[in-house]
Amino acid sequence: MNKKLIIGLSVVAVILLVIYFSQKGEEISTIKIGVLVPLTGDAASYGESENRAIQIAVQEINSSGGINGKKIELVTEDGKCDPQAGGTAAQKLVNIDKVKIIIGGACSGETLAAAKITEPAEVILISPSASSPKVTEAGDFVFRTYPSDSLAGKVNATYAFKELKAKKVAVFTELTDYAQGLREVYKETFSNLGGQIVSDETYTTGDTDFRTQVLKIKTAKPDVIYVVPQSLTPGVQIFKQLRESGVTAKFTTAEVLLDRQGAKDNAKVLEGVYGVEPAVDYVGNAKAKAFMAAHKAKFAGAEPGSFAANAYDAVYLIKAAVEATGGLDTLKIRDFLYGVKDWPGAIGSITIDQNGDPILGLNVRKILKGEVTDVGPYTP
Repeated sequence: MNKKLIIGLSVVAVILLVIYFSQKGEEISTIKIGVLVPLTGDAASYGESENRAIQIAVQEINSSGGINGKKIELVTEDGKCDPQAGGTAAQKLVNIDKVKIIIGGACSGETLAAAKITEPAEVILISPSASSPKVTEAGDFVFRTYPSDSLAGKVNATYAFKELKAKKVAVFTELTDYAQGLREVYKETFSNLGGQIVSDETYTTGDTDFRTQVLKIKTAKPDVIYVVPQSLTPGVQIFKQLRESGVTAKFTTAEVLLDRQGAKDNAKVLEGVYGVEPAVDYVGNAKAKAFMAAHKAKFAGAEPGSFAANAYDAVYLIKAAVEATGGLDTLKIRDFLYGVKDWPGAIGSITIDQNGDPILGLNVRKILKGEVTDVGPYTP
């Protein structure tokens, strides 16, 4: 054989060995966790809130020795709160980055799209905020630390009928998995209670002019108007145009418009709006209180945003699962998560049901003078 060829092959072999052992060393020393959240677009504020919380949890875990002596390495992708982008991001995380666990998505659409990739690959997908009832049936490896809209829709509809004394409601929702999940549950619950849906309007993501739908709603003369946008920006615009039209109904909404900074920035438009969300006790819950302090210290005094505590808990649930099972066997991690009961988290005591959904209490909120105030817990 040619001497130069032998030398060349030897060099290639050495390079391949170096690459192989460096990769093996990386696999041994770190635990890769994928993060799939919207980093751009209207829902970026939720993605940033969750991403910050994840960073804090990982920093705490790594500084205290990691998981079974291994540090967490995050691989973050932009799901854009969009099914197509969520699916593409999941493909990369699973097939190129080879992660076994993904935190995300933030939105229901990107989560459902990602689940089509992660489920057949037996990759754990745990969402901090996807609330569509469809997520319940997305697969055995799909979990979340945020409750299904099947509960939130019932609470909102029941509160409107029994506490706000509404007999007629108008429903105005975005054409997304998240918003339509809430719409169906709300309509069914309100109708079963004896109420009447006098207007049922929808809009497409990206719309900015809602005057046609607003006129129909005003003409129907509802007692309560239930508005469910996918993100803050269109929701604020809808309420602005509703107020400009002169409607006198009471306003209710979903958790996306209970964003604390959003409420401050749009205090006049969102004044008096009711909403429903899981309650996080940042005073009495030691874990939540510590998370609040860490968040303020890391991000210049800023308080945790929407779904932050849910994302924080997702990381620590992963830590508990990997430590308990001794590695990244996703079958064992899956079984551990299904067995979670009364686990102490920042969002409170968490129990995971047979569908991978958390059992959590919900509180009614009301926006007053730019502040999201607590009306109290409410059970249908």
